[in-house]
Amino acid sequence: MTSKQAVRWLRRGAASVLLLAVLGYALFAGALWVMQDAMIFPREAGRSWGRELPSTGERIWYTAPDGRKIESWYFKGAGRSAESPGPLLVCFHGNADFIENWSWLAETCQRQGFNVLLPEFRGYGRSEGEPSEKAIVDDSAAMVRIAMSRPEIDGKKLILLGRSLGGGVACGVGERVAPAALILECTFVSLASMADGYHVPRWLVRHPFLNDEALGKIKSPVLIVHGLHDRVIPYAHAEALKKLRPDATLVTLDCDHNDLPGNDEAKYRGALEEFLRGHELWPRE
Repeated sequence: MTSKQAVRWLRRGAASVLLLAVLGYALFAGALWVMQDAMIFPREAGRSWGRELPSTGERIWYTAPDGRKIESWYFKGAGRSAESPGPLLVCFHGNADFIENWSWLAETCQRQGFNVLLPEFRGYGRSEGEPSEKAIVDDSAAMVRIAMSRPEIDGKKLILLGRSLGGGVACGVGERVAPAALILECTFVSLASMADGYHVPRWLVRHPFLNDEALGKIKSPVLIVHGLHDRVIPYAHAEALKKLRPDATLVTLDCDHNDLPGNDEAKYRGALEEFLRGHELWPRE
């Protein structure tokens, strides 16, 4: 083989390797495009604890403009009435969770005088339809507005709490219904930014959940809670959110993602109460 032939052979080989690499990357990106809904909304992988609606709660069905029926559970705060209204705490769960798993928290807060709303995501549990960022945020914002019309709720004291994916929902709702406070538990800067970890362009993410942009529009006080050892949504996301909102309160817990607050429950409860009392959002006796 002459030197010229060797050079041509090497060039062809390099071109073939490059072509295979491009094809492989395209197949990988295509697979992510197709599979992302199942990755973002893995409701079939979630496990309900099987709790029934407590006697202290009320099941509310919301009919969306497309005819889908979406469930929520509502808990009227102890001692709350038109003469003594209280704050509304709205809790948005994670991507493999269900509202019944949050009923214990709702009842705990209810006894303290909070009105509590647990909106379900469409396509989850008994709610109809297929989940998407837009549909879930649309549904949730509508359910919050309906709940806010109740006489026992102080319209100036809306608290939105979101955990993990629910943090994205809370931010989306917060852009549409101005909250008095926003609480983000172990959530992300944006789902679009998490595409960086897969080395694919952000525009491939159909449900970007741009919390970073939302925090620039939401003017309420913000509490950020994150586990230092979070292996699902790294702690760096909490630091980035704090950088975006320097006025936010950041609470770091010694836990992972799914076990939040771990052994720091007392620390978390204390920080939560201090935050809400500091902004006059703790229920009055």
